[in-house]
Amino acid sequence: MTPQVEPVGDNPAPPLAASLAHHIKRTISLSIPVMLARAGLVIMFTINAIFCGWQGTGALADLGAAAIPQVTATVVGVGLLIGTIILTAQANGAGRHADCGRALRCGLTIALGAGLLFMTVLMPAESLLRFFGQPPETYAGGGRALFIFGLSLPGILMFSACSFFLEGINRPLPGMVITLSGNLINLALNWVFVPGNLGAPEMGAAGSALATTITRWCMFAAIALYILAMRDRKRYGALPWFGFDPATLKRMLILGLPLAFAIGTETACFNMMIYMAGWLGRTELATMYATINVTSFVYMLTMGLSTAASVRVGNAIGRANAGDLKRAGWTAVGLEATIMCIVATATYFLAPTIARAYSQDPLVLDMLGAALALTALLFILDGLQGVLMGALRGAADTLIPTIVYIVSFVVVGLPMGYLIGFKAGAGVPALIWSLIAALVVAVSGLGWRFHRLSSRPEGLWR
Repeated sequence: MTPQVEPVGDNPAPPLAASLAHHIKRTISLSIPVMLARAGLVIMFTINAIFCGWQGTGALADLGAAAIPQVTATVVGVGLLIGTIILTAQANGAGRHADCGRALRCGLTIALGAGLLFMTVLMPAESLLRFFGQPPETYAGGGRALFIFGLSLPGILMFSACSFFLEGINRPLPGMVITLSGNLINLALNWVFVPGNLGAPEMGAAGSALATTITRWCMFAAIALYILAMRDRKRYGALPWFGFDPATLKRMLILGLPLAFAIGTETACFNMMIYMAGWLGRTELATMYATINVTSFVYMLTMGLSTAASVRVGNAIGRANAGDLKRAGWTAVGLEATIMCIVATATYFLAPTIARAYSQDPLVLDMLGAALALTALLFILDGLQGVLMGALRGAADTLIPTIVYIVSFVVVGLPMGYLIGFKAGAGVPALIWSLIAALVVAVSGLGWRFHRLSSRPEGLWR
C-alpha cells in the first residue's frame, strides 16, 4: 500500500505517489541541464589546467596551489546558499510563489556578503601558500593567481544564488546555457592570457585566473538579465535583487551553515590531499591536482542528479506526499550508481589518454595515468554520497549529514592520508585510497540517514 501523510492544516489530502517511471523521467529531465551547468563550472578549471599544463609543470603546479583555497571558499559559499534551492523548491511545490522570490533576494544578500568576505581573506595570497607549506617555487606565480581568483568570488556566488532559484522553480536551462557559453569566453581568454597571444603578456597561471574571473562576472550579468526579463518575475517576487527578511535569512542560514560546513569539510579533505602531495614535491602536486580536477569534473555529473534529488524531494515535501519523497530520493541514487559505473569503466581504460591531455612531462604522465585508473573506484562512491546528500538537503536535514561528513573526512580521511600518504611516503596512490576509505563511511552514514527519514516521513512536516 502506498504510504500516506496526514494533511497539514487546511491543505487537502496529498495525492498518491507517482509511478517509478514518472520519477525516472522527471529526475532525468531536471538533472541533465543541471549536470551540464555544473560540469561547465569545472570545465573552466579543466581548460585552465590544460593550458597551464601545456605551459609546463611549473605553471600547472602554480595553478594547483592557487586553485585550492579559492575552490574551498567557493564551495563553502555555495553551501551557504543551499537554502535558496531548498526553500524555493518547497515553496514552489506548495504553490507559494512569492516565497520563491523572497528566497532569491535573501540568497543574493548572503552571496554578496560571503563573496566579499572570502575575497578579503584570500588577498594575502602568497602568505596563504607559505602557511600551507606549498613548494617555494609556487609562491610568486601561485600567489598572483590566487589573488585574482579571489576577485571572482562575489560574482560566482551571486550567479549560484540566481541559478539555484531558477532550478528550484524547475527552470534549469538558463543556468546551463549561460555556464556553457561562459566556457567559450574562458577558453578564448586562456588562449590570450596564459601563453600571451594577441600582444598580451605571457601570464601563466595568473592569466588563467584572470580569464576565469572575467568569465564569472559575465555569467552573473547574464543570469541577472535573464531573471529581469522573465515575464512572470512579479509573480515570483524576483525583484528587488537584495532582501533582508529576518525570518527567511534565519531559515536559510540554519539550513546553509551546517551544509556549508559539511561540504566545506569534504572539499577541504580533497584539497588537503593535494597539499600533502605538494609536501612531497612539485611533480606530486601537479599529479594530484590534475587527478582531483578530473574527479571534480565527473562529480559535476553527480551534482545534476544531486540537485534533481533536492528539488524533487523538496517538491514532495511541499505537496506533503510521502511516497513521492521516498521514490524521488532512491530513484536518483539508482540512476547515479548506473551512470558512475559507466564513467568509472571508461576512465579506467582511458586513463593514459586523459593524462596526456594534462601534461607532457614524462614523470607526471606515469604517475597521473596510474592515479586516474585508481580514481575510477572513487567516482562511484563520491557520486553516491553526493546524491544522498542532495536528497537529504531537499528534506532540509542538515545536522546528521554534517556529523557524518566530519567523521568520514576529518576522523577517517585526513589522518589516513597524512599517515600513509605523507609520513610513510606512499605518495599519491595512498592519498587516493584515503579518500576512498572516507567515502565508504560517508555513503554508509548518509544512506542510513535517508532510509530512516524516508521510512518515517511524517517527521519532516513537523
